[in-house]
Amino acid sequence: MMDDKTLKELVTVMKAVVLMQVQLLTEAPKREKPEVVLARAGFTPKEIAKMLNKGEHAVAKAVQRGKAA
Repeated sequence: MMDDKTLKELVTVMKAVVLMQVQLLTEAPKREKPEVVLARAGFTPKEIAKMLNKGEHAVAKAVQRGKAA
C-alpha cells in the first residue's frame, strides 16, 4: 500500500500527464510551452520543475515569457 506522500506525488504527476495530453490534442495555432499550460492549471514553478526535470528559475522564466506573449 502507498503512503500518503507517494500517493499525493502520483496524483500530481498524473494530473500533469493528462494536462499535457490535452495540450497535445488541441489544435491551437499558437502552441504554449508545457510550463505555461501547467502553471495555468494551478501548479507552482517548483512543482512544474520537478515534473519536467528542469530548474525552478527556468520554469518561472518560461511562465513569465509565456504570459507576456
